[in-house]
Amino acid sequence: MLIVTISKTLRGIIRELTNKPINKDRKDHVMKRRATAILLGIMVSSMFLSACEKNEAKEAANESAQVEEEGVGEVTEEGEKVEAENKNASDADDSSKAGDSAKSDEDNKETSVKEEEDGDSSGKDSDDESEEDAEVTEASAGKIGVLLSDDDEDAKIDSEEMTSQIEDGGYEADVKNAGGDPALQISQIQEFIDEQVSALIIDPVDSYGLTDILKTANEQEIPVISYDSLIRDTADINYYATYDTRSIGNDIAKEIIKKMDLDKAREDKKSYTIEFLMGSPDDNAALFLCNGIQEGLQEYLDDGTLVCKSGNTSFDDTGIMRWSETSAKTKLDSIISEFYAEEKAPDIICTAYDGFAYAAEEILSDSGLEPGSDEWPMITGYGSEAQAVKDIAAGKMSFTMFMDRKELAKGGVQMAIDYLTGEKVDVKDYSQYDNGVKIVGTFTCGAQMIDKDNYQILVDNGTYTEDEIAPDPTPTPEVTPAPEATPVPKVTLKTASEEDSKEVTPTPETEDKSEGETRENLIYDSEDNSKVEKTSDQKK
Repeated sequence: MLIVTISKTLRGIIRELTNKPINKDRKDHVMKRRATAILLGIMVSSMFLSACEKNEAKEAANESAQVEEEGVGEVTEEGEKVEAENKNASDADDSSKAGDSAKSDEDNKETSVKEEEDGDSSGKDSDDESEEDAEVTEASAGKIGVLLSDDDEDAKIDSEEMTSQIEDGGYEADVKNAGGDPALQISQIQEFIDEQVSALIIDPVDSYGLTDILKTANEQEIPVISYDSLIRDTADINYYATYDTRSIGNDIAKEIIKKMDLDKAREDKKSYTIEFLMGSPDDNAALFLCNGIQEGLQEYLDDGTLVCKSGNTSFDDTGIMRWSETSAKTKLDSIISEFYAEEKAPDIICTAYDGFAYAAEEILSDSGLEPGSDEWPMITGYGSEAQAVKDIAAGKMSFTMFMDRKELAKGGVQMAIDYLTGEKVDVKDYSQYDNGVKIVGTFTCGAQMIDKDNYQILVDNGTYTEDEIAPDPTPTPEVTPAPEATPVPKVTLKTASEEDSKEVTPTPETEDKSEGETRENLIYDSEDNSKVEKTSDQKK
């Protein structure tokens, strides 16, 4: 039907084109229509052929489905033979595929088991390697040697905090204390060098006495952290950890100005006397502390609001070698005796160490002054020792400065660990700390003023317990028992009649009567103890 329709359509178009006359104007139009007809014919033919192919494919598919479903159809002998061969080949292929599949499954299973075993073995090996690596890492971290200068309260904190911080950083800690013996400290450093420690943290007994031994440490490529006190005259230290003592000195000066109200005293043309006991001349931190105090008070010294009668204001004049309390006491006693004989004490005693403050208290107490009295001076301390806090609570000391030793200990250790591990070292000052050979990069921390109003914070932050800083009880003076009264002898008074009636023992006469009177002619007057002549009545 479709073919017939298309054929008729094409014949109609051709007839129309041939029967009508074609003039010149229509020539082009006709040619276009002919071309269009040809193209249309081609398109229709293509559609027809495509439709035929689809119909044939559909019919073949339907026929194949019907044969498969019903199991019927004509099969020739050759076809049966070919079909039988195809079937055998198909069965063989299926069998082969099944065998291959089974074999593949078996191979996959064996491979999986092998991989699992290999994985377990690999995991075990990996675990062993991890453990070995961990052991190697732990062993390779090494040891950090800590050398402390003296066996005091600060050393106890340093030892505990540094040990904890070093171990947290993956290193072994070994702490030695020289007990104030510079020779012993040098031998301890040598021991650490011989052990090939990873680093040294040194609080020096003698800041000037470690040049040679640190040269040996440098030759062994052992880094050195100077701690608390700056090690002098050597290039063989890497870093320094200390308090910012210059800034703390400024804070001490501000507190003196505030508590003594020096600005008002200046307005009123009033002056106060002051004396200084500063730290050891061989301690760089002590120098900075002294400079900080003088910077803050200098203007009041210049205008006469503060007067230092001894004239000792420079570090050279006020420093106490090796922080000796005995030397401080001797020096202050001499100053008071020479310059304050009348007053018994200056108005202010500014010290760089709590121990110096104790020495001042002892001198004043021995001279008869009482804490809290008008004569008792302002005494400043430095260090916030437990005894200093007790003295503040008792009114003996005005204030002290608290430096968090734990913070300093952690800072010093962290410098060593950061240097060893290649991390950036926390340096807060690159310009101020010159040890005579080089300027040393320094970690610093500050301080807090402690007085009677806030000393309880040292309990709150865990520095002390209540019992450790409780004021010492004031001793009750012993009452001296009054001596027993000596009994007064009873005096019996005699009347004149009793005296007259008293029988007088006659005195034997003597042969010498040349004077005309005898002892019996004389009696002693009880009042004037003079001799008088007896009357006739008395003689009777």
